[in-house]
Amino acid sequence: MHRHYPQRDLQSAAAEYSVGCYSRTIQLCQYVLARDDESFEALVLLGLSLLAVNATEEGISSLEEAALIRPLDTPTQIELAIGYGANGRSALSRDLLMGIATGHAETSDQMLRIAVGFEALDQPRLAMEACRNAGALNPESAEVHFRMSYYARQCGHAASTIEALLRRAIDLEPRNVHYRVGLASLLIRLDQPSSALTILRSVVPAELDRVTCTSCLKRIANLYFDFGEVAIAKRCAERLQALVSAANPSSQMSNEGHSVLFFN
Repeated sequence: MHRHYPQRDLQSAAAEYSVGCYSRTIQLCQYVLARDDESFEALVLLGLSLLAVNATEEGISSLEEAALIRPLDTPTQIELAIGYGANGRSALSRDLLMGIATGHAETSDQMLRIAVGFEALDQPRLAMEACRNAGALNPESAEVHFRMSYYARQCGHAASTIEALLRRAIDLEPRNVHYRVGLASLLIRLDQPSSALTILRSVVPAELDRVTCTSCLKRIANLYFDFGEVAIAKRCAERLQALVSAANPSSQMSNEGHSVLFFN
């Protein structure tokens, strides 16, 4: 029988969590807690992993138990706050996220995660403000500008503002296919197909396999078809079909992944 050693299992759990193997992390943390039910590190990793697999109530309980032992760090506090929102405790989630945003968040990544929490609470203006704070912390982050463009749309800002933010994201990270697909989708909606095609030239079809937004793929396929570039249009259609088949051959097409922010 395999023997379990808490410290070794805890190190293994942290390694598994870092690569997204949440089920294995949960198992290893349970081994640790079976021998030491007050292991702060195991309770935190267990709680975060449970939240990641949508076992929200159990994840919250584990993190709350850890918080009784010692204070949670800021990233973990953010995940707990988001968990409260997913569990229907919207007011508590909002209050905690606002408190962290104004008092403890130290990095743009933390502010972007707070923005995700506000978005889940249907609070796009608070999400936009969190993005602005992320921009103040890291003004050269392409991801910040991309996310801000999304929340700007949710808040009803002018298309010119959204376009400017997307173009800035592309300036900062020119090869990012998601940013270019986002801008192209906007330009198509604004009846600027030639500009959309220009934006896509450097990444389509070369980076097409990284696009996971089915609505975007439909628009891109139609765009290339309208311009007589049937081979690329067909590649887009094949990628679209692959995504749908992978998800569920009998299900309605879904929009998932990074590119999905624009524009359903």
